[in-house]
This record gives sequence, C-alpha cells and structure tokens, in this order.
Amino acid sequence: MTSTGRESSLELDYAQTTELLRGLTDARFKLLAFVPTVCGAAVAFLSRAPNAAELLAVGAIGLVATLGVVIYELRNTQVYDYALYRAQALEAQLQQVSIFDPARPGGLFSERPGRDLRLFGLAVAGHDRGLALVYSAAIGGWSYLVAWGALHALGVGEPQKLGGAVGVLAGVAVLVEFLRVGSEPPRN
Repeated sequence: MTSTGRESSLELDYAQTTELLRGLTDARFKLLAFVPTVCGAAVAFLSRAPNAAELLAVGAIGLVATLGVVIYELRNTQVYDYALYRAQALEAQLQQVSIFDPARPGGLFSERPGRDLRLFGLAVAGHDRGLALVYSAAIGGWSYLVAWGALHALGVGEPQKLGGAVGVLAGVAVLVEFLRVGSEPPRN
C-alpha cells in the first residue's frame, strides 16, 4: 500500500472511530434523560393510589428494563473506551499536532482534559460518576416500588416506609458497584 493509500485508510478509520464515539455519546445522553424521567414519573403516579399489584407490576417492569439499560450502558462504556483509545492511536499515526504546542503531537482525543475537576472540592467529576448517580437513583426508585408492592401484598405494617428503605439500599448497592466497576483498570 502506498503512503497516500495508507494515510487515506487511517483517515477513514479515524472518521469512522469518531463517528462511533459520537453515536455512543448520543445514545448515552438520550438514556440519561429518559430513564430517570420515566422512573420519577412512575414513582410519583403510583404514590397517589397504591395498589399492590400495580406497584409490583410497574416496579418489576421498570426495574428489569432499567437493569437492561444499565447492562447495555456498561457494554457501551467498554466500546467507548476502546474507541477513544483507538482514536488517540490514530491521531498519533496521522501525526496530528497539538493546538497548544505545534511541536508536540496531539489531537481532539489525545489532549482531553484531565480528571481533576471536583464537585464541592470532594468528588471527582467524570462520566462514570454521573452514570452511577443516575442509574443508582433509578434502580432505587424501581426497587422501592417493587418492595412496597410486595410488602403491601404480604400485609406487612408500614410497607411504604420499608419499601423506601429497600429502595435506598438498592440504590446505594448499585452506586457502590458502579464506582467499583469504574475504578477497575481497562482491559485490552
């Protein structure tokens, strides 16, 4: 392959890789808007006229669907991380230069900002943390409805309060797991 042909191939690969990154980002934003909105609306709607069967049915469907979205999101994160790594490698092969120092290599993906931004000076701000918060809240909300419905059906006293506690515990468990998974080093 000639050097012009190789460069054209690398440019096409880079364009396709960046398009994949855009698509994955777009899917993520849509899911992040949709999942908590539906969960919040369901919790608000069902809190007005609790019926054990409705709480269980809607809660279980929402919980299973949200778990499916979480699994999909975790896989998309793996693909996104790979595509990001690939885009950085392609920038180097294409000999792109830094906008900050033209004597150095660089590129849109090679010169991403570091993860030094902290919310209230404490929590590191990053995509993984945002995903963890949104999905743990949604799983907590659906778990609340399921637990409330099950406890109500079983005739347990104060099922709404106990269901709330179960929802909080489920949300915290998902948050901890998301943070654990997000802290693992990437595998190639």
